[in-house]
Amino acid sequence: MPVLLFKWEAGTSHKNASPHRRKVAIIIPFRNRHEHLKQWLFYLHPILQRQQVDYGVYVINQHGEGVFHRAKLMNVGYVEALKEYDYECFVFSDVDLVPMDDRNLYRCFDSPRHLAVGMDKFNFHLPYDSYFGGVISLSKEQFLRINGFSNTYWGWGGEDDDICNQITFHGMKVSRPDLITGKYKMIKHRKDLHNELNPTNLNKLNHTRETMDKDGISSLKYTVKEVLKNKMYTFITVNVYDPAS
Repeated sequence: MPVLLFKWEAGTSHKNASPHRRKVAIIIPFRNRHEHLKQWLFYLHPILQRQQVDYGVYVINQHGEGVFHRAKLMNVGYVEALKEYDYECFVFSDVDLVPMDDRNLYRCFDSPRHLAVGMDKFNFHLPYDSYFGGVISLSKEQFLRINGFSNTYWGWGGEDDDICNQITFHGMKVSRPDLITGKYKMIKHRKDLHNELNPTNLNKLNHTRETMDKDGISSLKYTVKEVLKNKMYTFITVNVYDPAS
C-alpha cells in the first residue's frame, strides 16, 4: 500500500470526542484503487471536519484477484468498525465519488439516506427513481433491521437494487437531499478487472423478499488477513471466499 504524501488530522480519535457529535463509520469497499483513495481522502477529510462529524474511515480491501464482491465488503466493514467503537451511523461509499456540496451531511437520518443523488456521469440526475447506489447511509438500527447487504451478489450489478428492495419490504422509505445538494463528482477510471457485469445478479432481485432475512449480516463469513492503521483511515484486508476458488 503506498504511503500518502500529505497529512490531515482526521476525526478518528474518539477518546476526546464531544458527546453531541454523531458517531459515524465510513465504509469503503476496495481493491487496487490506491490513487482514487488518495484523492478521496484529500477531499473528504476536510469536508467531514467542517461538518463536525465524529467519524472513522474503514477501507475494506478484498484479498486476491477473484470476482469482486462490493456488498459483502460493506457488510464486513460494518462488523469490523463496531469492534473498534460504538458507531451509531454507517456511510457506505464508493472510493471514486466526491461530494460537491458541504451541505450534503455524512450522517444518518430517520430513514435510510441516499446521498449520491446527482452524479456527473448521470448528468446530475437520478438514473431511475429507485436508484440507491454510490453513497448511502443507514443507522445501526436500520442496517440490522434489513440484515445488511446480500452476500450473493458477486461481480457488478444488482446489490444496490437489492438493498433498496429490502428497505421497502421492511416498511421504510429512502430519503434524499435535493439534486443541488446531492451533486457528486466521479473520479475517472477504467472498468475494474474481475468486476464485470454478472447477468445472474438480475434474477436474484426477484427473490429478495424470500432471502433477505437469512442472507446478510446473519450469514456473513470472511477472514481478516491484515489490519493497517493510519491517522486518516484503517485499511483492512479480508478474504471473502470467492465461490470460484
